[in-house]
Amino acid sequence: MNKAPVIGSYKKPQVPEQDVDLEIVDKRQKVETPATSLSTGVQEDLKDSIDRTKDGVEKSKSYDEILSEHDITVQKAHTVVDAMLEKGFYEESVPITKSVVATFRTRAHADYVRYLRALETYNPKYVEEQQEIQIRYFLAASLVSFKGVTFKIASGEDAEKFFDRKLEWIEAQPETVIRLIAVKLSKFDQQIQTIMSEGIVENF
Repeated sequence: MNKAPVIGSYKKPQVPEQDVDLEIVDKRQKVETPATSLSTGVQEDLKDSIDRTKDGVEKSKSYDEILSEHDITVQKAHTVVDAMLEKGFYEESVPITKSVVATFRTRAHADYVRYLRALETYNPKYVEEQQEIQIRYFLAASLVSFKGVTFKIASGEDAEKFFDRKLEWIEAQPETVIRLIAVKLSKFDQQIQTIMSEGIVENF
């Protein structure tokens, strides 16, 4: 006896499962917001920073190369460093002209503090005024001798009075002479700064 088919009694054909990669495409119009701009900017700055660091490492120079670029011998660098460590200062006689010589000494931290106090006292309104104070105070702190005149602290004289006496001598000199000495002192300071750079840690 044949059975009547049951309505709705059927099965959905089984379809083998397949691995399908679905790509979701965002079709919305992109809008530039402060957040996205900031993120993009940070990423670009980070990339630039990494590139600059890489270039800096590749172009790094040895301590000897830096000395050579400033016409400083390794022997002189050793002499300066030894003097700074043993005596706390370094002195050098520098020709001002063919017949005039000045002797400079590296300055102490107290000399820089004195200069800062002078700025507070004078309160210069213009850069030129500040530079003029710096020239006078740095010269008075560094100048040991000039054109046969040697500055020595007198018996019973304290450091501040000695400095003031040298400052008065400088203020009494012709402006052109002081400018000339100041240029030589600036070159002296630059050499000391180069020698006492971070390279001394690895080289001395």
